[in-house]
Amino acid sequence: MKLNLLEEYLLLALDDEKGKFVIDSTRLNYGFAGASLLELAVRGKVEIDGERIILTDNAYEPEIALNKVIDVVSQLKSPILKDCLKELAEKTGEIKDDTLQHLINKGILRREEHKILWIIPTEQYPTADLSPESKVRKRLDDVINDEANVEPHDLMLLSLIDATDLTQEAFRDQDDYKSIRAKIREVTKDVGISRVINKSIREIQAAIMMAISSTLVIGSISSH
Repeated sequence: MKLNLLEEYLLLALDDEKGKFVIDSTRLNYGFAGASLLELAVRGKVEIDGERIILTDNAYEPEIALNKVIDVVSQLKSPILKDCLKELAEKTGEIKDDTLQHLINKGILRREEHKILWIIPTEQYPTADLSPESKVRKRLDDVINDEANVEPHDLMLLSLIDATDLTQEAFRDQDDYKSIRAKIREVTKDVGISRVINKSIREIQAAIMMAISSTLVIGSISSH
């Protein structure tokens, strides 16, 4: 069962049993926004020109969530990539819900309704079929342990994991998270390995990771 970057990122960010996200909403929303743009980049729909993002193909895709991302990018008030990420991060609610529903339709997640303090309704998404996520984790483990060739998809997913502090959850069966973070950065920055991704997508990947990181740093400083 093939999953896109949005789906794999959300599966890693969800607690399998509790069905809750394991990182804060700011990191989750920016990570999801980054995954959305990277998925469009892989499909040849966006390019980077300096600091500007350009929608080169506005034709819709099979996934409802991606089509909503295309709509957001096509209607941007500012074409600056950082502004685009910010706008997408602010609008991820509906896009995220569509992605969760797609995973439910595939039988990977299930929806459960709960109440906070017996009053406020809330939804959780525990895992119904662990095998697709297990395959993602195994694939990433193999890359980190030098047991597999690095594919573009894995390179981008590792970048998102690192940028949004999802390392501990993504590699929860490992012990030395510090060395894993170092290995992720080594893999994602290695020029030789990065040649598996064409130049335009590498530029988009680098720009998105920089925008996510700088936004999260600024947010952290302003909250203190």
